Amino acid sequence: MQLDIQTLAVVTVFVTALLGALLVFAGLQNRDVRAPMMWGSSYIVSAVGLALLTTHGSSPDFIAIDIANALVLLGFGLTWAGARMFDQRPVRPMLVLAAPVLWLVACRIPAFTQDINLGVVLLSAMLAMLAAVTAEEFWTGRDEPLMSRWPTVVVLLAYGAALLARIPATLLSSSLEGQTLMHGVSFAVIAFGTLLFTVVMAFLLLNMTKERTELQHKIASLIDPLSGVPNRRAFLEGSARLLKQQADDNEPLAIFLFDLDRFKMINDQLGHGVGDKVLQLFADTATATLGRDILFGRIGGEEFAAVFPVGDFGEATAIADRVRRNFAVAAAPHGSMDLTPTVSVGVTIGRDPKVEIKSLLALADQALYRAKANGRNRVETTASGATAVAQEMPVIDIDMRRAWRTAAARV
Repeated sequence: MQLDIQTLAVVTVFVTALLGALLVFAGLQNRDVRAPMMWGSSYIVSAVGLALLTTHGSSPDFIAIDIANALVLLGFGLTWAGARMFDQRPVRPMLVLAAPVLWLVACRIPAFTQDINLGVVLLSAMLAMLAAVTAEEFWTGRDEPLMSRWPTVVVLLAYGAALLARIPATLLSSSLEGQTLMHGVSFAVIAFGTLLFTVVMAFLLLNMTKERTELQHKIASLIDPLSGVPNRRAFLEGSARLLKQQADDNEPLAIFLFDLDRFKMINDQLGHGVGDKVLQLFADTATATLGRDILFGRIGGEEFAAVFPVGDFGEATAIADRVRRNFAVAAAPHGSMDLTPTVSVGVTIGRDPKVEIKSLLALADQALYRAKANGRNRVETTASGATAVAQEMPVIDIDMRRAWRTAAARV
């Protein structure tokens, strides 16, 4: 069975254009991830270039070779630009155009146009370089947990290596002499390799876009949109993991429960805009004071919580008081003469890895209740340094206790 090279070339053009359209469609479906639009454009531009290559022998060399290969190079440049766009890095149009312009300039040199091998060497080198820099862009963003990122880097580097392998093969062989680019085994290998690379890359790029969208949705479901810190669900899940880790580390965990003082009055007297600003300010202040590696989240309304290992109650109290003082200073400009935003803190320590986080939060809530009763803007710990013990500490619904405090504040 003999492979029809012309048919293979047409199939490559058709598949490349179709995949480009799919990438553009994927970009239109999710405007938050703009890179697929760029990748789709790169595929469509490359498809036009490949289509012009198939006209070699029936159209002028300026179109079938010069313009055609310039478009293929431009398509690869747009793929690189899409990789930068995918990871929110600036796109540099002049660098995208550098390879096509260099190719067109080289095509105006008589010595270059008279030796087809020089054209193959220059084209292969530039395509390999573009594949390598695109792989480097994806590698730079490897901290983002996208599984498709790694095979994308590997495929790009493998394709770049294959392109570089064409250079010594071309220089050491005269198989291209006396042939058009549409004939011979060499073109069949190139066309098939291009088709395979095009399909695999499109699949990886589409899958990476899907993974990015799913990751964004997952993050959105775990982050409080106003304060930008983990929400109640994320905090409880993270706390459960820390409690399990505590069994291995054998290190006590401090549980902090923060409640903004007189927050309803802040909303009523100063406006909900100020109230939102105060919530954001507390989240920023607490995160800066505790450190971004500490589990800290908003668990409801004006209540926040944090969990992390400490040595004893003295260390935990000092940390909580530092948060309280830093917030009082930061929030002072947002208050009034009669109402300044402050925070009360309840602290407990869990030493039993079998205890549930809800039990620890209930115990910290008791300390927070005392801080409110004793004048607010203060830190209180569990009575007599008590800590939660599995099956000995009753679980008190924290939402019900919040309702009790609200009712007491109105009396």
